[in-house]
Amino acid sequence: MLGRQIGSILLIVLGGIALVGGILTRYADQNLLDPEQFAERAVGVLDDEGAQAEIGDVVVNELEKLGAKRARAQKAVKRTIGAFTGDERFRGALVAALVDANERALKDGEDGVSLNVQDVGVPLADAIAETDRGLARDIPSDLDLPVANTSSTGTLVDVARKADDFSSFSLVLPILGGLLMIGGVVVANDRRTALFGAAMGVALAGIAVFAGYIGGREIAARTPDDDAAQDAARAIWDAVFGGLETLGLVMAGAGALVALVAGLLFRGRGKESY
Repeated sequence: MLGRQIGSILLIVLGGIALVGGILTRYADQNLLDPEQFAERAVGVLDDEGAQAEIGDVVVNELEKLGAKRARAQKAVKRTIGAFTGDERFRGALVAALVDANERALKDGEDGVSLNVQDVGVPLADAIAETDRGLARDIPSDLDLPVANTSSTGTLVDVARKADDFSSFSLVLPILGGLLMIGGVVVANDRRTALFGAAMGVALAGIAVFAGYIGGREIAARTPDDDAAQDAARAIWDAVFGGLETLGLVMAGAGALVALVAGLLFRGRGKESY
């Protein structure tokens, strides 16, 4: 009897660990290791003001290299950066750059990969022309923007590479976790108590997923130095991993609800027996 109880607890604990690991690995496999999926998610960061400010600084630097006065470039870019980052031509070029950077950093294992958005002079000139036509005329159509380097997003790259190491288990682990938890309930001496424990295990797994999402975002934000870059790093993390926040909360809520119902049933049965 004691052996079955210990075995039940062990199966439920191992199932919870496998469930968390499987969910995180599966999510990373689908959203980080798939270049196109990653790019489509990451491009959503352009709606964030911090990310727009970072791109605006890059644009100002490039315009200054072309001979524009910095104060003039800053004034024009500040007024038009929202229109530029919202332009589908720029977003398409950014998606292509993200796909390329993802493949080079993960499949080829390159370090310090630059995210270079190519040939965006036309959409930039169209946006700036609304404020400063003279400045817009000096922008070449083949202008490239060196938006970022993977060394500045090291946390995201590290997560992706670790996920790549376990990607072959991304589908197996969640299924294994669920089966272990079911097994823990089946072999238990008191299945109602075991069901309560398994439900709490799911709730705790959800909390762990949510905590991983929050913790990862803050770790990613530590790498940049200035506030705007930190906000941009958080926005990138949210764009790629935002689904984990919802998933974690749903798991925690569902597990807690099942545990509550199991606890009430257990209490009711106990009263009847008494």
